[in-house]
Amino acid sequence: MSGPETAELEAMRRLARRRILAAVKRLHRREPLRPDLRVDAVLREARADHADRRPSTHRGGGHLALDDDALRVLVDELVAAGELAGAGRRVRLPDHEPALDAEMRARVDRLFDGLREAGASPPRVDGIAARLGIPPAVLDQLRAAGELVNVGEGIDYPRDRYQELRARLDLIGRGGRLSTGRVRDDLRTSRRHAEALIAHRAAERRRHRT
Repeated sequence: MSGPETAELEAMRRLARRRILAAVKRLHRREPLRPDLRVDAVLREARADHADRRPSTHRGGGHLALDDDALRVLVDELVAAGELAGAGRRVRLPDHEPALDAEMRARVDRLFDGLREAGASPPRVDGIAARLGIPPAVLDQLRAAGELVNVGEGIDYPRDRYQELRARLDLIGRGGRLSTGRVRDDLRTSRRHAEALIAHRAAERRRHRT
């Protein structure tokens, strides 16, 4: 490979490293509760067209001409250099800690307080979250992190509230098979909520046995 070609390749590698690190930072901001990121998702973000629309003279601009195998090699180099942390197919920034920023955490706490006040019959979480300024992606992350437990279509409980309800279901079940009527009456909830709780608890038990 000639001198100019070598210089061009090295310039492309420098661009790719910057784009990979920028992609990881964006994904962490977008999904702050996710502890790490799939390398494939990082590469897709690094190739995102919003960077290609910048002028080629811009530090982050220009078409990323390297293939995915070459980009994965660069990811491994960034991990070896300590600029990324991780192993295998997942990476993160070395100082990344899964957490919401203070403003979003306060919104989520208000959401959870409202859901707790509703007892065993919480309203649909999506509408409340939208009014509080909590985007759907954050709800998905809360569910994935176990902070919000989805037991059925449109039925979510904060983790501590669900644990209380689960303990109550187990207590009700000691006297015989859980029935919708018994759970509905004991928890003073609707038939829909009772059915969802029973089905979710049964699924948990099956997973535990497996």
